[in-house]
Amino acid sequence: MECFTGSEFNNFRQGLRLGRFIRNFNFAFKEIIDHKSTVMKSNNLTRTLLAAAAFCFSAFSCFGQQDPAGMLAGTWVKVIEMQTIQLSFTSDNKTEVEFTGDDVVDVYSSYEISRNRITFNDEAGDFAADVPGVYEFKVTDTSLSFTTVNDPVEGRSMLLEGTWSKRGEQE
Repeated sequence: MECFTGSEFNNFRQGLRLGRFIRNFNFAFKEIIDHKSTVMKSNNLTRTLLAAAAFCFSAFSCFGQQDPAGMLAGTWVKVIEMQTIQLSFTSDNKTEVEFTGDDVVDVYSSYEISRNRITFNDEAGDFAADVPGVYEFKVTDTSLSFTTVNDPVEGRSMLLEGTWSKRGEQE
């Protein structure tokens, strides 16, 4: 058996300590890496689940809803004081108002929709106004109703307010 001198023994002990330190450091480092990997995997899973939930929410919240502009397309009719009025919406955000029986379109206008509000901007016609009118609207397959939000033109608001029927549904 070999004997160590005092300084050799101290060097040997320090080597053992250094070896233990390195081994412990490697073990601790591996634990940190493994934990970080687990956390990253967990974060990726969380992100994936959140993205899937957001997608499902947006898909289901839109399910069954139709485009209001698409639902407006076509001709709507209303009778005021024994006079039938036609309000036609085209696919290019234009409208025409026709008082039946006079062979001329009485108002040409454009419109913009924001949620449940519609803004009419008259462009031409005998009864066209030079200021826009804003209305809340509700549309179903067979009816369309307007409520004035802001329209300084009394004639237009009297004409539009109330419930209109889809042409063909009333007849």
